Amino acid sequence: MIKTILVPTDGSGHANKAVTLAADIAEKYGARLVLLHVMPRGPLPEALRHMAEIEHVGETGTPNIAGVTASIPTAKIPTGTAPAGGDNEREILEFVGGKILSAGVDIAKQKGVADYETALEDGNPVKRILEYLDKEKANLIVMGSRGVTDLNGLLMGSVSHKISHLAKCTCITVK
Repeated sequence: MIKTILVPTDGSGHANKAVTLAADIAEKYGARLVLLHVMPRGPLPEALRHMAEIEHVGETGTPNIAGVTASIPTAKIPTGTAPAGGDNEREILEFVGGKILSAGVDIAKQKGVADYETALEDGNPVKRILEYLDKEKANLIVMGSRGVTDLNGLLMGSVSHKISHLAKCTCITVK
């Protein structure tokens, strides 16, 4: 029986399809849905910089970023146009991660899922996903096959491949 479903998400099209499928399964079986976003390490991807510029993240007088609605844009702009460095990059990553998780919650609610939670983590995606799998005692993982950025970004494609080989539970990879 499916009791807990872990859904690592990066906000990409495949990840959103995975959230939708997982929410359908959770609603059908009365399972708990755990949405997880692992913030990338290294240079801030250009798409995230662009989103931060649009939302004015990091500027003085910025409204509460949790209340701002947007999706990750696909257009790219030159590096350095959004705030860069230490806390600003972290703030941007947390903002985007929060938006991704909020979108997942919206999907879950629309599908009738009552028992859900979210987690925003930092670190190596494969390691953090496997840790969360154990922590939450999930018996199903549903994730997208490809991510939102190129190979220098989140590398979700290789993450889903590694998870499917290393996870101790059933894995569904969504295209």
